Amino acid sequence: MKTWKIIASLLIVAYSSVAQQIDVRLELSHNVYILGEPIVIKVSLANNSRNALILEEGSADKVEIEITRETDKTELDSRNSAPFFPAMKINPGQMAQQNIEIDKWFTLCDTGKYLIRTIVIKGGLRFETRKRAFDIVPGIPLKEGLQMFVDKQHLQRKFQLVYWMREQANRLFLRIEDSPTAQAWDTIDLGILSKVTEPKLDISPKGEVTVIHRSTQDAFIRTVIWSLPNAIEIAERNVLVDPDVSSSERVRSLYSEMQKEENKEVKPWWKFW
Repeated sequence: MKTWKIIASLLIVAYSSVAQQIDVRLELSHNVYILGEPIVIKVSLANNSRNALILEEGSADKVEIEITRETDKTELDSRNSAPFFPAMKINPGQMAQQNIEIDKWFTLCDTGKYLIRTIVIKGGLRFETRKRAFDIVPGIPLKEGLQMFVDKQHLQRKFQLVYWMREQANRLFLRIEDSPTAQAWDTIDLGILSKVTEPKLDISPKGEVTVIHRSTQDAFIRTVIWSLPNAIEIAERNVLVDPDVSSSERVRSLYSEMQKEENKEVKPWWKFW
């Protein structure tokens, strides 16, 4: 009986020694993401072994990320052959960290719950984090608009304003999707949303998309986006004080024009208030 106890103790010590060789950790920036929103994780590697951890092409040492759908336990295939970590050498006693935008490797275009973990393989041994869960949701819709392109009449781009609560505050997001190609652009986080005032969405025929939404009791955020057939770019973001308490003629005239456009009986095709 004592012999078995000694063997078991030695096995536990040996396992603990192996498990401590590489300390790998995974952190999610959020637990819930809006569909199309970039999903960034932080991976930390601490090399507590006696040998260097070499991450480079052709090396037996490697970092892998595994993502599965919780509903059917299906493991997602990576569509990107690039390594998750850049080529580097982590000497004994050293630590390395890397922020990884996992939606650049995996197709996360379906809502639902996912499980993720990081795996490090060193010297034929496997070290992994526990599985972390995150959700992808469509968001609660507020408003949408459609952009047409003069030189590409078959292409249509849908803009949808949605919101979701994050860190005890509502945040406004802009989802962008093309049809009939079904290409989904990165969802843009527009900031904190105060639902006292309904957001404004304006799509000009030249491809300038403007969103104005109330962020606090006395301030608005104005976001201007350039929407071209092959590109989406944030051109401008600024804070506007409430026009009711502002002495700025520029702010007053802006909101005055928006109010007049809302009251028009016949709206151009690019206006979706």
